[in-house]
Amino acid sequence: PATGLLYVAENNTWSIFYLTDTDPRGSMGLGGREEFHIGSGGDYLTAIDYKTGKAKWRHRYEGGKGGGGGGVLATAGGLVFAGDGAGSLVAHDAATGVPLWNTRIGEVTNAPQTYLLDGHQYLICATGDKLWSFLLY
Repeated sequence: PATGLLYVAENNTWSIFYLTDTDPRGSMGLGGREEFHIGSGGDYLTAIDYKTGKAKWRHRYEGGKGGGGGGVLATAGGLVFAGDGAGSLVAHDAATGVPLWNTRIGEVTNAPQTYLLDGHQYLICATGDKLWSFLLY
């Protein structure tokens, strides 16, 4: 609420789909298919002004596996956490999108979360079958 922004992970790709098996219930689009990726417009973490619908900032992620991992976490402390698609968890400044911190832990598979325990705030994030925990303060 402090920034007035909605944070989203973008994975801009182009594909061709081929119908390989029709659905016996008709044209519901539930038949078998094959997908061939043919290009990419890049992966980004984007901050959208929810009042205007315009992007305030975009941070391009390199790596080609889609930024954002399994989701994005925005905190009241002015940080946005997301996986970068290349195996790192990244903290961004919520107002500007500038990366402030990162750690290479593997492909992020869920939205990072925070919790408070015994007066300390922690950040947790999963990579496959591993759960990572970081002490924030």
